[in-house]
Amino acid sequence: MRVALLSDVHANLVALEAVLSEAGAVDAIWVMGDTVGYGPDPADVIALLRERGAVMVAGNHDLAVATGQGLDVFNAVARDAAMTHREWLSAADRDFLGGLPQIGHPDGVTLVHGSLRDPVWEYVWDSRSALASLVLAESELSCNGHTHVPAVFELDGQHVRGTLGRGTVALRGRALVNPGSVGQPRDRDPRSAWAILDTEGRTVEFMRTAYDVAETQRRIRDRGLPAFLADRLASGV
Repeated sequence: MRVALLSDVHANLVALEAVLSEAGAVDAIWVMGDTVGYGPDPADVIALLRERGAVMVAGNHDLAVATGQGLDVFNAVARDAAMTHREWLSAADRDFLGGLPQIGHPDGVTLVHGSLRDPVWEYVWDSRSALASLVLAESELSCNGHTHVPAVFELDGQHVRGTLGRGTVALRGRALVNPGSVGQPRDRDPRSAWAILDTEGRTVEFMRTAYDVAETQRRIRDRGLPAFLADRLASGV
């Protein structure tokens, strides 16, 4: 099965449309949280992913927008954007976000935003945090997001080997795959980061897709969101 792995779309419709166009005819779309927050088009992003039948799990921004959970620990810019999205979205969209599972299990793969130790909030940056997640997973393969940086961690005996997500990686044994961020990459590459998973061949191909960054920036400014959220998209930080 050929699966598009997406995460951290963050209401960036222009980026999402570019990624889905490049992905073409895939068998499934799996989204590892933070569908909303930061960007200019939360309702349209939700609608497009639902239209495409995407399997989605909840991220911290999704829950903050839906229920206010975690707003107290957000920085001022993130909090402002989340509260604005909460005002923009319909009650039905907020209920949808609030009802997303924190852990998903499509086709024998585990999906989570943060980690299996803390599905919503923990960042998996290194081998130690990856190990804690891998040993808790109910499946050989897990996928996460949250860091906005593509990476793969593989369990090798009692140790974890971690690498940045580049090119095509053959997965051997227990692994945690992070496709990076569609809507707000933070690895100094402004192109959307995502991945194609071949569940039968056990390979993951890390992808980068250029999109009209200036158009998303214009929408952010026109909708009155903090200017910083527009500015950062050009540099990918």
